[in-house]
Amino acid sequence: MLVSLGFSHADALEALLREFDLTPEDLHGYFGGRDWPIERAVEALAGWSRGEGLQEGWVPCSTWFWDASGVLQGVINVRHTLSPQLREVGGHLGYSVPRSHRRKGVATRMLAAVLPHCRALGIDRALLTCDSDNPGSFKTIEANGGVLDREGWCEPEQRIQRWYWIPLD
Repeated sequence: MLVSLGFSHADALEALLREFDLTPEDLHGYFGGRDWPIERAVEALAGWSRGEGLQEGWVPCSTWFWDASGVLQGVINVRHTLSPQLREVGGHLGYSVPRSHRRKGVATRMLAAVLPHCRALGIDRALLTCDSDNPGSFKTIEANGGVLDREGWCEPEQRIQRWYWIPLD
């Protein structure tokens, strides 16, 4: 189920982040420091959702985790608005599932569960981007109603990317 990070998640968060230690570039949707204590992570995520404590160029964002019996199997972040940079890379939503939980439907369920939160934030259609060579991600997006807008070279990422819109009205 989708949950907000709480103090009781300290060990589960550490386990989730540890799975990305060898491939930190695969971690999307969690922007806390790797070495942050749980108190700082909880406080920062809550503040960012209110638009407080944001780094320059950031927009307010909300972060949830997929919790299965106390194990955090994924993370998903919703950017409340789109900056010009987010229109090119990142979009409204970014998410990650560690390797040990992939190919089990976690990303698909997590994305489906967060879409009502997007609606509540006033997002009428959500932009998601993914690498063109990541079928797991684009199948997740398409399973949740994503409509391919375009596919092409993404200069900031230096690779071919797909841009999808999920209508939320």
